[in-house]
Amino acid sequence: MSSPYGYGGPPQGRPPGPPPGILPPPQAAPWPPQQGQYPPGPMQGAPVQQQYPGQWAQPYYGPPGHFNGFQPPRKRGGPLRLILFGFVLLIFLGVSFAVASALLNKSGTDTADPGVTGPSIVPTPTTNPQKGSAEDYLLNADVYRTGPLQEQNCPAANLGSGSLASQKVYYQRLFKCLNDAWRPVFHELGQDKPDPGLVVFDQPVQTACGNFQPLSGRVLAFYCYGNQVMYVDVKQMNKAFGPQQDLAYLMTIAHEYGHHVQGVTGLFYARAVYLQDHPDQKLESSRRNELQASCFGGVFSKSVEKSYPLTKRLDEFKEQSSNSFGESADTPEDERTHGLATSQGFWIQNGFNIGANKACDTFAVSADLVK
Repeated sequence: MSSPYGYGGPPQGRPPGPPPGILPPPQAAPWPPQQGQYPPGPMQGAPVQQQYPGQWAQPYYGPPGHFNGFQPPRKRGGPLRLILFGFVLLIFLGVSFAVASALLNKSGTDTADPGVTGPSIVPTPTTNPQKGSAEDYLLNADVYRTGPLQEQNCPAANLGSGSLASQKVYYQRLFKCLNDAWRPVFHELGQDKPDPGLVVFDQPVQTACGNFQPLSGRVLAFYCYGNQVMYVDVKQMNKAFGPQQDLAYLMTIAHEYGHHVQGVTGLFYARAVYLQDHPDQKLESSRRNELQASCFGGVFSKSVEKSYPLTKRLDEFKEQSSNSFGESADTPEDERTHGLATSQGFWIQNGFNIGANKACDTFAVSADLVK
């Protein structure tokens, strides 16, 4: 029995559950805060999609437990190449989700809780793994040594009523800015790949990573590594945030593009290989991976600070980033795949405050920063 999400069916006798990494229904952070709260062609009429060209060949994903080695991507001008041998774990079929959780009341005791001015750290590896290993690549990837993203002229489109048409216009403009901002980084790394795809849907959609229903109660948006396409659930975004909370839309799509960055730079594949030998670190590694994508989203947000603009909305940016995404404090620790909402806020803001990818080496920091 196969799951509609492509992860295989549930054990016999158990009802089907959500695919890995999915959280309970999202709940938007009200703004201003309230007191006491803090792919086959489209079917007829659906899904309404905006598909951008530029997908490249889908990697082959085989059965679990089969992977024969890893080498980091070739450094610009160097002799090494990214060589994928054998198969990648089935669990890495390629869906990464942006999710929102129940709102948190700030405690001030969580080490991942940003201060008044927000975090500003540059992670530094404290271990010396074997050169050329997957762990070495996760800790010392060349992407961390690239500079700030180029400043973008990217005024936000009006979300209007949050309708399909309005969201499409918003995402189209933002998606162009994301591509323009990240393309030079990929070029610097010798990874001149076509731009990823984007699908905006409001009815059932078939993807290389499974079939998805709007308003499933779980998924806001997701990136599929299998075909390098981002998918956004229009109805879920509107339900979760409404058109007034456009910064949540910005952070959601920037986070998903962060997963694309991980794929292009080889971080996604390095993590898959690392977990072959360290399966006990699956949950913590998942949080590091998701928080890194959010940090990359924060770096991008810095590039549109003046034009979006964010300069007069930084308090709102901080509140949204720390309260709208991730897991709540009462989520069991063994179910935390994306990190606490405060951890999400920490890394979004750290990427924004540092303004360069060196801020995003989440695999190099202590566990208390990736709760």
